[in-house]
Amino acid sequence: MTWECAECHAPEAQRNRLDAVCHHCGKLLCRQDRRLIADAAFDPAGGQANQTAVHCRACLRRHHTPIDIPLGLPDQ
Repeated sequence: MTWECAECHAPEAQRNRLDAVCHHCGKLLCRQDRRLIADAAFDPAGGQANQTAVHCRACLRRHHTPIDIPLGLPDQ
């Protein structure tokens, strides 16, 4: 069985690494399809979140507002 990205359905290969899962739904994601944001789920004190969380497109839209998504956050 070959693993594939839940977004683009490309099979895992050396050029297409599947190295992340959405932290809301658990979908397996490739580097091109994962979305990283500073997520308030990692900030229980109510200040600023200082860790990024991986999201698929659907969960990013479903669980976060555009204000949650900092522009220019580097893809790690």
